[in-house]
Amino acid sequence: MPTYRIHLRRRNSVEPDMIGIVFPDLHRAYIETCRSIPETARDLLIDGADPMVCAYLICDDKGRQLMEVPFADVLSTAEIRVSRGAGGTRPTHQREPARDEAALISFRQIFARANAGCILLTPELVVKDINEYGRLHSHTDLEAVRDVYVLDAFDLAGPLKTILAKFWTLPQCGGTAQLVDMPYCVLDAAGNAINGWWSARAWPLVGDDGSVIGLAAWGEPSVTPRAGGKTAVLSA
Repeated sequence: MPTYRIHLRRRNSVEPDMIGIVFPDLHRAYIETCRSIPETARDLLIDGADPMVCAYLICDDKGRQLMEVPFADVLSTAEIRVSRGAGGTRPTHQREPARDEAALISFRQIFARANAGCILLTPELVVKDINEYGRLHSHTDLEAVRDVYVLDAFDLAGPLKTILAKFWTLPQCGGTAQLVDMPYCVLDAAGNAINGWWSARAWPLVGDDGSVIGLAAWGEPSVTPRAGGKTAVLSA
């Protein structure tokens, strides 16, 4: 009887990491792979790795690749795919409180312990949560900005405000986006607040009916620019 294994492939890795779990059929391998992605993404973020460039490879017992499951495709919808694959059902429409709670659960599962500044917004771009690292390194009091429109919460104006608005356009439409070299106050190695830079990545959290229930971003501060100091938005 054939068996199936999963491998984790990271960007720039020569060989994928083999996961020591054997599955009796391809369907079960796919379901369990999707189920594990949020937790794996959280661990990758804690290690400083970008989960959006990783993928699981499902291979047969001869090592032949049968299926690729990119994290970028399923990260925000892993639970939904598992539910559908197992024959489960969920409401197709949610009122805003239920929608926001679902987004918050997903966000905290993935980002709470990440060593990067992470923020959760509603589809209306209202701040709902910031993880501990983000509160520390961005000098932001969550209670002061919760339920505040994000472009007002961070007190940006002029071209930077326009750039940040563009940054959120892609995830609102269901895509992912990268923001590089946004000037912002950061902490240096000694813990002093200095003028520095943030680079970030954002993607949508998607509900069971395919609608965007939240927008999540994670970013890292740097005392030196990563792309010459020219703030830009890129599609991921």
